[in-house]
Amino acid sequence: MSTPQNPPPITELQHRGWSIEKRHHQQFQLPPEVSARHPKLPTALLNFLGSLVSCVNPAETAWFLCEADFHNTDESAFRWNEWELISLEAAGDDSTLKSEILSFWDHHFPFMLSVTNGYSYYAIDTSPAHFGRIVMGLEPEFEEVDVVAESFEQFLAQLTAEAILP
Repeated sequence: MSTPQNPPPITELQHRGWSIEKRHHQQFQLPPEVSARHPKLPTALLNFLGSLVSCVNPAETAWFLCEADFHNTDESAFRWNEWELISLEAAGDDSTLKSEILSFWDHHFPFMLSVTNGYSYYAIDTSPAHFGRIVMGLEPEFEEVDVVAESFEQFLAQLTAEAILP
């Protein structure tokens, strides 16, 4: 007797009303400045993002960052690192605070942005001690995060089960 297979995350998100445009090839290319800053990312994340042109929740208030977002060639009002830029602007002339903000974002790769209940995001922690862990941060202190999953695969499982609502 075989056990039933769960549908792939993209199929499950589509069933839940997400607007998804798939890519026909999975060669996900980050711009050189982004890949230099984040040289090591989990394969599951790269494969998932590489399979998408766009992926937006039904309310159009949360979306996965896809290749065009990182290259700034999409029509989004927000840049892929918008929340980092907001934090840096808020830091003003405080060079110590700016350094802390940059250090945080050097080890956190955002892959989903949301404006559902204010500005928030999900990111992969790329620090050696916590590599692959998924965190969520929200305004006004984007760099104060909560761990929501231990891996991208676990995050997708929670998202498709609606245990995480973007």
